[in-house]
Amino acid sequence: MFFTRRRIILIFAVAAVAGTIIILPYISSLTATGLDRVTIELLDVELAPVSQEQDQIDVVFRLTNPTDKTVTTSKIEYDLIADNTELGNSILSYEDVPPNGRPTILPHRSINLTSPFQLPTSQPTQIIFSKLTNSSSDIDWKVEGVARIESAVTLHEKPFTDEL
Repeated sequence: MFFTRRRIILIFAVAAVAGTIIILPYISSLTATGLDRVTIELLDVELAPVSQEQDQIDVVFRLTNPTDKTVTTSKIEYDLIADNTELGNSILSYEDVPPNGRPTILPHRSINLTSPFQLPTSQPTQIIFSKLTNSSSDIDWKVEGVARIESAVTLHEKPFTDEL
């Protein structure tokens, strides 16, 4: 007989694995609803503490979660622009941190994340740095980038831009 007990079990096992592979993206798309509503804002750009390197600044982001799910971020890649001068790019990464140790953004809450940014040594950036040491309110800051927002089983690449 062609359909022995072993073959029937094997057919059901293969069908279960194939069904899981087919259905899992659909389940992930159901749990990812709202991840695109998380906002990333440029909150502040300030001098790093004196104990740090000299030409380093801290870029402070505010991430706001308007959804009903707890989310986290594993990476924020961004370009920093001051007074229409591109200063360079940087990454604030938590990819090497286990998911339960990453910054948690609770439902309907905000968190602030600080990213160290090393200014390159050039004439325009030195002018920006000297302006920053005198008064940071005289500088028009702009940031453009992509943040990776994650929930339990899904992730969403969220492009953002903001000015200060």
